[in-house]
Amino acid sequence: MGNLSVIAYNKKNESEPIGFDKNFSPTCFREHTYRYDSFDTKYETLKYTRPKEYSDCPLANEGICHKVYKVKITTDLRRYTAPARGSEAWKKLFKRRSAVERVNAYLKEFFQLNNVRYRTGKRAKVHFDIVTLIYNASKLAVDRINVLLNQQQAA
Repeated sequence: MGNLSVIAYNKKNESEPIGFDKNFSPTCFREHTYRYDSFDTKYETLKYTRPKEYSDCPLANEGICHKVYKVKITTDLRRYTAPARGSEAWKKLFKRRSAVERVNAYLKEFFQLNNVRYRTGKRAKVHFDIVTLIYNASKLAVDRINVLLNQQQAA
């Protein structure tokens, strides 16, 4: 479908990879983390640029450090996502995902979406649509009541 996962990483008893930090960003020989720059959709690669500490690094003139470091997402889909794990854009996406997961948990707990027992997908979809309609209508009603109460308290 072309979607990329935005999930917390589960180490599964793995050691920290050599040459990468905790967010799987590449590091130089002196363990300075490369900065996430961009994502190339054509080649599915994450592009990292030199760290800020590169300007005063003694190894800078020896040609050991890369100017640009690229990582293909397909090397490990669990580790590499677009945008890169640990970047500000990834943190925003993760917050949105966790907000959606809270709503999903609420629907499963109080509207029995984890206990749907229909033989066909059509009936299950109708059940889901009705539940989400009721949930959205109740949230709209609560928001409108809160606005009225706030207006009354302000007056």
